[in-house]
Amino acid sequence: MQITRRSLTAALGLAAVTPFAAGRSMAQAFPARTVRVLVGFPPGGSTDIFARAVAAALSEKWAQPVLVENRGGANGIIATEALSRSAADGYTLMMTISSHVTNRPLNPNLPYDPLRDFTPLTLVARAPFVFVTHPAFPARTLRDLIRLAREKPGEINYASPGTGSSQQLAVELFANMAGIKFNHVSYRGGAPALMDLVAGVVPLSLLTTTQVLPMVRDGRVRPLAVTTTGRSAVMPEVPTVAESGVPGYDADVWFGLIAPRGVPPDVVARIHADTSAVLAMPALRAQFTSQDATVINGAPDAFATLMREEDEKWSRVIREANIRIE
Repeated sequence: MQITRRSLTAALGLAAVTPFAAGRSMAQAFPARTVRVLVGFPPGGSTDIFARAVAAALSEKWAQPVLVENRGGANGIIATEALSRSAADGYTLMMTISSHVTNRPLNPNLPYDPLRDFTPLTLVARAPFVFVTHPAFPARTLRDLIRLAREKPGEINYASPGTGSSQQLAVELFANMAGIKFNHVSYRGGAPALMDLVAGVVPLSLLTTTQVLPMVRDGRVRPLAVTTTGRSAVMPEVPTVAESGVPGYDADVWFGLIAPRGVPPDVVARIHADTSAVLAMPALRAQFTSQDATVINGAPDAFATLMREEDEKWSRVIREANIRIE
């Protein structure tokens, strides 16, 4: 068979456009089968609730099953390691939270790198914590708490859902900025910490606003301040930490979708665009609002930047507070 200059030029031209066409075809075809969304915590918590809400909406949009798979344990590390070993094709995702980056300085021997080994897809939402006390505790405001802590450095106990939890880090950041010191009491989860707070075993804790809202409403705990720069939607009467004598303080928990490193850019763009579309739905936003979370809908690049900034911020807190997981 004779190869002419015209046929060779045509063949080279086809080869040049084939990668682009293949990438575009992949994005258009995605998803062609079931998509999994890993959650590193047990069913029923905010991460699980948000993952299921987004998964249900995406399943309807894609006309493909989007299934949530809970792999709880080790503060999300078990599920995140499973994600890191999954194929980089967009069919295995994860709804992760702030501990995704704080796990690195807390666990030097992680089997993955939180910043390098994953593809950020969408920063989904952010939610505040709230400082709460037992009603018998003498501090009625955050300024009272700061004054008492200065009078009794290291003597006031506070409960957190666990060593290295976002709540413990947020308290230690507050203590550092306020120039005070507390004594940390670690629990295995927010529920047992809240139970002991209500029982008066510990006088102080930092928990999610939705977790404590029923106890606040019936007077079993007293809210002092929320940790974000803006006030809580479910507790608008409660001031922020910054309003209460610690200017510049800001801490929260964020939720976001990630995938393994190496997912094709067109697939990343498709997942982000479709996630953005479902996050704009009023019914879905209402589910987040009911959990006192603000939908962010952040782009992949912005999400990557946030994770780098959070890594630097909380690594410093962990180092200065000498927080270690035994």
